[in-house]
Amino acid sequence: MPNHAVQPSRPSRWALLVALAAVAALVAVVRPAFGSGDEPAAASAPTAGTRTSTAAAAPASSAKPAAAPDPAPTTSATTPPAQPPIPASASGRLAVVPGEVVAAGPGTPLSYRLEVEAGLPLDGSAIAAQVHRILTDRRGWQPIEHVAFARTAGPAGFRLIVASPALVDRLCYPLDTVGQLSCRNGDKVILNARRWATAVPWYAARVDDYRAYLVNHEVGHRLGHGHRTCPAPRAPAPVMLQQSKSLYGCRANPWPSVA
Repeated sequence: MPNHAVQPSRPSRWALLVALAAVAALVAVVRPAFGSGDEPAAASAPTAGTRTSTAAAAPASSAKPAAAPDPAPTTSATTPPAQPPIPASASGRLAVVPGEVVAAGPGTPLSYRLEVEAGLPLDGSAIAAQVHRILTDRRGWQPIEHVAFARTAGPAGFRLIVASPALVDRLCYPLDTVGQLSCRNGDKVILNARRWATAVPWYAARVDDYRAYLVNHEVGHRLGHGHRTCPAPRAPAPVMLQQSKSLYGCRANPWPSVA
């Protein structure tokens, strides 16, 4: 009986040893797969990199394309350059703008000579073209006074002068133009270059219309017309109203034939 009791115990110890060895082997095989966390982090690095790359690329595929930057500002071919400021005084010398334009139309020819003060930042030929368009416009004085304006560089029926405020004040004396106004003085029709260039606030967006008013008003004096008043609120202003000072309740109007 004692021998029978001992015999079964030996296989049990060997079995235990074998079982322990098997467990140790299993741990050695399984451990690298779980580790301490360093390896999974290293193994997952490409995945993290992939996520970062995808996140960076996502806006390009899902968001609207970014608008292209605006090009550098350029001066349009149809937009004139800004007018240089007109100085309070310039050279004090008048220069005749060369060129001749014959009278056209059925009226009595009336010649004028255009003169611009030297040293002003103005284009004399451009002024000459605009002045003649104004004087010969069908809304102007020609059909009313039965005259036909002609431009000459020689002796003329009157001189049309564009000058700095200081020279205007001298040429208009004894009329007081206070550096702001224009005038007719004898055979001289004298336009203030600063007003020609910038108009007045109520004509600020219509500089060409103001130039038409300026020419027609002062030439109107040369033709014998005096000042007028505003006939009614919101009526078109008579061209002989002093529109450089105020509209006096009227609406701006540069043409003699309108009112």
